[in-house]
Amino acid sequence: MADKRPVTLGIFGSGDVTAELVCDSLNDQFALGPEDAEGYFAPSEEYDLSVLVPAGGTATSEGVHRVWEWAIRCELPYKVIWDETGNARTVDVLGNVEDAETDITIVDDIPANLVEQLGKGDNPMLLVISGPDAQFDEATADVAAAALRAGLPVYDLARALLEVTWRHLPDHEPPETPAASADTETQAALSAVADAPDVTLSAQEAAVLTDAFAKAEELLDHIGAGLMAQIAQTRESLIHGRSLLAPKPEAPADDAEPPKKTRLEIFDAERGEWIPAGRGRPPKGVQKRRVPA
Repeated sequence: MADKRPVTLGIFGSGDVTAELVCDSLNDQFALGPEDAEGYFAPSEEYDLSVLVPAGGTATSEGVHRVWEWAIRCELPYKVIWDETGNARTVDVLGNVEDAETDITIVDDIPANLVEQLGKGDNPMLLVISGPDAQFDEATADVAAAALRAGLPVYDLARALLEVTWRHLPDHEPPETPAASADTETQAALSAVADAPDVTLSAQEAAVLTDAFAKAEELLDHIGAGLMAQIAQTRESLIHGRSLLAPKPEAPADDAEPPKKTRLEIFDAERGEWIPAGRGRPPKGVQKRRVPA
């Protein structure tokens, strides 16, 4: 079998994403294997993944934490960029590194260091998390712009890995590129249809076409964002419905003694049944219950 392709993933953003969206999008993108009975995913046979996770009072958002949970469930190596501030979620991120001395970098500026470290990784990708209405907060937009200037690809995890380009960052100016000559542009346009007759557009016609292309792209963005929000909500409703239909443990008799020992079970949406929680932290957002052991 050919060597796996190494990929370094960075994550940043104040938006929130469901665990289902994170797992579905990233597992599909990187060909992760099926989930086992304990909630862990089989490794990818195509990619060798590593993750950079920001840790800080504002940097470790709920969405960032969900990506960290996905990395744990995939048993991926990860490194932490920490500004020595914290919240309830940074405890998880900092406390589960393999080697605190080598896997935690203390910095003053998380965004700048994240882009810098990501640029040194193999086949880097920055995952950002947009907020409501597919908008980026200022800090996330700044990180995305810095990554694009550094030549790093950026994808919005909240919109199922939609590629982020300068048109998604209206408050940031893209770097200037040398303008191509008219002859070069004409030859490039005609190269795909060499046998077609020459077409000459007036300035007004060219403006109309440019506006049409921009509106088409904007429409695709709105459609994609709307659908992803509905898909996540519908998926959560289906999972909840399946859990209600799953067999329930028998209720103890009125005179029965309460069980002295219980175990934790989680609901497996794919199998439609409750299963033992197994080792490690249960997946975020999964339905849980305790039953007699």
